[in-house]
Amino acid sequence: MFRLFRRDREKGAAIVEFAVILPLFLTLVFGVMEVGWMFAQQVEIRNAAREGARLAVVDYGTSGTIITAVCDRADLSGDGADVNIAANATSVTVTVSNSYASLTGFLDPIFGGIVMSSEVEMRTERPLDTLGGGGSGTCP
Repeated sequence: MFRLFRRDREKGAAIVEFAVILPLFLTLVFGVMEVGWMFAQQVEIRNAAREGARLAVVDYGTSGTIITAVCDRADLSGDGADVNIAANATSVTVTVSNSYASLTGFLDPIFGGIVMSSEVEMRTERPLDTLGGGGSGTCP
């Protein structure tokens, strides 16, 4: 009789423990997902900046053409990315920056408003004909 009474008293304990642990577990799972997504976007921004600098160094075209090519290569985070190209006699610097686009929206109070940026500088081997002093633009 005592065992039956004890089981009835502890019947709702598992649900209470689950309710306490669930928010922590979801925060951990979504946090891992968001950090992975953020890392993927940062790698892509870095690759787009490197590709833009490479295109500028090989005299691919005007700064507008290079900005369009950089925007085309930034698939995950290309919308609204700012691209800036600065050229002088010896080097070209391409800067790509964009706001973090959340995957789940669950942790926007923590990750919202983060701006990711990458700057790549490459040395030119010869004078650039079409680039001029550089330029800037925003991806559509």
